[in-house]
Amino acid sequence: MDLPHNILLYALLLTAVAAGFFLGRKDRRRKRPQQAVITDYYHGLNFLLEDRPELGADRFIEAMEVSDATVDVHLAMASVVRRRGELEKAIRIHQNLLASPVLSQANKQLVEMELARDYHAGGLLDRAEKLLLQVIRRRGTQETAGLELLLDLYEQEREWQSAIDVSAKLVRRSDKTRVRVCHLYCELAEQALAKTDVRQALVCADKAQAMAANEARPYWILSRVELAQNNHRRALRNLQKATERSPELVGAYLAVYRSICESLQNPDEYERFLRQSLRSYPDPELLRELFELRQQDDAAETQEMLLKEIARAPSQAHLSLLLEFDLGLDLAREIKTQIGDIVRRQAGYQCENCGFTSPQVAWHCPSCRAWSSFRAAGRIKSAPTSLP
Repeated sequence: MDLPHNILLYALLLTAVAAGFFLGRKDRRRKRPQQAVITDYYHGLNFLLEDRPELGADRFIEAMEVSDATVDVHLAMASVVRRRGELEKAIRIHQNLLASPVLSQANKQLVEMELARDYHAGGLLDRAEKLLLQVIRRRGTQETAGLELLLDLYEQEREWQSAIDVSAKLVRRSDKTRVRVCHLYCELAEQALAKTDVRQALVCADKAQAMAANEARPYWILSRVELAQNNHRRALRNLQKATERSPELVGAYLAVYRSICESLQNPDEYERFLRQSLRSYPDPELLRELFELRQQDDAAETQEMLLKEIARAPSQAHLSLLLEFDLGLDLAREIKTQIGDIVRRQAGYQCENCGFTSPQVAWHCPSCRAWSSFRAAGRIKSAPTSLP
């Protein structure tokens, strides 16, 4: 078992030992003899000490009295078995607690919240949603926790509007939620763009921008909305704002920016954009674009300039670019292709929260479900560029 699991289990044992004293005060109306109850209790304790919690849990469920005094032990045991992946057993513990008429209202709400976590972890999202809505309607001590878990659930289900509705109260309580809601509106804007509903996409993008003005994604969407309406200059301005806010993601904007400059018949603007972006972040993709633009003019001067840039911020992603240089190296086309393929697989974007990598920007990490956590992978930040 890992360290966090051990700590939780040992904490449970200490609590369980203390709770053992309550077994001597059990109601005489209980059908099972007191000695049998105590025997089952300590058998369960021994199983836990012997690192056999799968057996210990069953004994505790049978032996431990349900009351406000012992509810913490039940909840700790359910947490242990849930961490072990035994969700059915965790559900059974929580349902057994809810069936008791002696628990206080506050403890019942706590148990309902934990049962909802069981359902959510087990993929029983309909049950989790129904229970969470009940928890939230009561407006008790578990309201905030219920809202947060329901927000996770709706994000998992990609029900963006429902997630926005749920987040209304959380936004007032936490500034971090504003970034999250910003991306929810961006997801709605993406859906509208896919349906060519430009007006709805604009409305959602504006709401996203109002929610978190320092996020790059709303401006990225606004640039595409303006492009769909042939407002090329407005599209360029929004792309520039997106780049200013997240320069490390500029590689995701290159194709659109290049397309707009071509439509405006202004290649100089595209080169200016590349140079300005390189001053903020030394992305190899920018160097490649600049190399392809400049090599037709003065190949020797272009190579010298790019070599200085590569030396300023070296990266594995520069290897394939170096192979394009006329350095007198007689490399076979086959080897060149293989090296380029290896580099392309390694380059991409990475979640700074959990380390998940992807060849494309993911605004919502599919691994840890964090928002705005992707950064260009394999890039090394350094001193300011030497570009004029």
